[in-house]
Amino acid sequence: MNAAEELKNALPNSVVSISFQLDKPLAIIKKEDILKAATIARDMGFVHLSVITGIDYCDRYEVVYNFLSYVRKQNLVLKVILDHNNPVVDSLTSIWKGADWLERETYDLVGIKFSGHPDLKRILLPEGWAGHPLQKDYDMKTEQFVTIGDDGEDIVSTDGSNLLRRKYHGN
Repeated sequence: MNAAEELKNALPNSVVSISFQLDKPLAIIKKEDILKAATIARDMGFVHLSVITGIDYCDRYEVVYNFLSYVRKQNLVLKVILDHNNPVVDSLTSIWKGADWLERETYDLVGIKFSGHPDLKRILLPEGWAGHPLQKDYDMKTEQFVTIGDDGEDIVSTDGSNLLRRKYHGN
């Protein structure tokens, strides 16, 4: 029995389906049960959360979690499907401290929010950045300019006015 089947046996009402993704056992989990499923996966020996990926499919978002068990020498993939109008899922930071930055990256680039995250803010782009670059409807035509303000804060503009201010004011 593979790990996705074990998880389905442990949480029959939480696991929507099981299959394989790139030869790794995959379980699609109801979004409201991701914490339960992740806790059971950890207890099954999947102690390393290596990647969290967010994907925008225009009609829905998916969050894909990749786990590794060193003892079992196996991988396990969990996936949740989110409503495109409200992409929110529970944070796994209470189970894996390493989920902190992985969730922040997913939020920053894809716009998926992680409920209960201790500090959900951008990690790669400045706080004033408009949009999330890996969303299908992200406006690639609007240029955004970033400079460092007098207090060290990032200043974002779409017209380059922050660049002119620095050039002519000697900053």
